[in-house]
Amino acid sequence: MAEIYVDCEDEAGKKIYTKVIQTALEDLVLGKSIVRVEFIAREKEPYFILAVLPKQTRKKIKVRDVAEIVEEKKVDGKKLYKLKIVDETYAPHLLKNIKVLDQPSRFEIITDEVDLDMDIYDTSKEFIDKIMDFMNRVFPEGMRIRKTFIDKAIVSIASERPLKEEEIKKTLEVKEKLESYKII
Repeated sequence: MAEIYVDCEDEAGKKIYTKVIQTALEDLVLGKSIVRVEFIAREKEPYFILAVLPKQTRKKIKVRDVAEIVEEKKVDGKKLYKLKIVDETYAPHLLKNIKVLDQPSRFEIITDEVDLDMDIYDTSKEFIDKIMDFMNRVFPEGMRIRKTFIDKAIVSIASERPLKEEEIKKTLEVKEKLESYKII
């Protein structure tokens, strides 16, 4: 489970926010994908900063992760490849990224060009969407003004009023601190 740090002026609020974070991580099955979560609650201002340091689990899906070449043959001087889909999860991305000449069955594709090392999908978008869903679950309702920074860490600030420059600066400091966090 991710390490959780909550900075809240109210002790009862600190316990509640910690529980909300734990529950959201469990619901989205993110606990093992995240190293640390930091949440700063300034309810009197009001603004909230939520920072997430993910493990480096994001990867690019290649053709070889989804399909394998099961047959090669020459037809009219043209080399054709028969691919067998071995993992359906990213098959739609495979079909979008290669030239499909024929599809004899659900798991077979005929093409005249194939690069098994070609990237067909980047899972980081999916992961970032999941992190943003997590953040939406943690931020209190009504905090509609938001600014998010995505790099090695994903950090967002939320408020019900326009953000002040010093609050954005504080958010960037939290991001910098989290990005220099030593993973044990």
